[in-house]
Amino acid sequence: MKTTRQHGRRKVTLKDVAAQVGVSHTTVSNAYIRPGQLSAALREKIFAAAQEMGYTGPDPAAKQLATGHSGALGFLFSEDLPYAFSDPAVLTVLNGVAKSCNELETDLALISAGSSLRNMNTPVSLGNAAVDGYILYSVAPDSRCVMMAQQRNVPLVVVDQPRLDGIPYVGIDDRDAAYKAAKTLLELGHRSFGILSLKTAHDDYFGILTAKRRANIAHSTIAMRLEGYLTALQEAGIAPETVPAWEIPINSEEAGAEGARFLINRPERPTAILAMSDRVAIGAMKTIRAAGLSIPQDVSIFGFDDIPAAATADLSTIRQPHEQKGTEAVRLLVQQDGRQNVILKTELVKRGSIGPAPQG
Repeated sequence: MKTTRQHGRRKVTLKDVAAQVGVSHTTVSNAYIRPGQLSAALREKIFAAAQEMGYTGPDPAAKQLATGHSGALGFLFSEDLPYAFSDPAVLTVLNGVAKSCNELETDLALISAGSSLRNMNTPVSLGNAAVDGYILYSVAPDSRCVMMAQQRNVPLVVVDQPRLDGIPYVGIDDRDAAYKAAKTLLELGHRSFGILSLKTAHDDYFGILTAKRRANIAHSTIAMRLEGYLTALQEAGIAPETVPAWEIPINSEEAGAEGARFLINRPERPTAILAMSDRVAIGAMKTIRAAGLSIPQDVSIFGFDDIPAAATADLSTIRQPHEQKGTEAVRLLVQQDGRQNVILKTELVKRGSIGPAPQG
């Protein structure tokens, strides 16, 4: 075959490949986006010519115009991009999404809204890739990215938050799960508690969860978990305002370790700590032991998520069906069958990090 690679002059186009093979540009396009309409031999001939010429395939936008579909789904989340590859819970959700995309032979685009949320002067971008729909993963309801996604006029599905009218939702009953965690510790005799909260707003705040911040929580999952904890404690006669809580800006072991230092150094050290994630709880366990205290003899601790490291740490926790969240989100996005909400079941997992309240 004669080589017609365009060295340093211009980008090879679909029409160039068509001329080289001696077919119409529609035939070349079909080889990529409607392969079933061509014989295997003709497809192989077109692909061989394309490879020889340096043609990489139809432009995503052009493909979308031709078929009405781009062949990709967008996964939009509210942290910086590296976070998606470092947090076990996010990775498991993504694994569920990726498995479903693989079965559908659909690509996946990861889109971070982190910088747009922290800096209101930063232009909002949902990426350059054309997508057939967005999965909004744990994005604050006041995020400008939510508005941008809604304006794209493609199907949307929310995982965890925010709850949007008319938009399918996949999540758990965070309030009920947190209530059960606190109730478990109360049944063990604990009456002195501390809470390690995940961030309530996108302002990088790190410190005491004040009454003002409690009243203005942007993230519904955090609000519901806090409400679940405090409702159980209040039913046991413990006033919510007397329960110390420390807010953490990033879900990490290091942040959990710092938060635990605040709680265990208080004049009245809590005998039980409720952490809103396993990573935070595991970090707190390191601080507690470094202070010469025993778990659970001196301090019991309860996590949330049941990431793989929770079992290694012998951490009691709430098991979330993270992978199922991902698969359900793709199903709703593709089917758009009118089923608005999918509330998945959680499981309370008891391990060695909790025990009876210390006496005396």
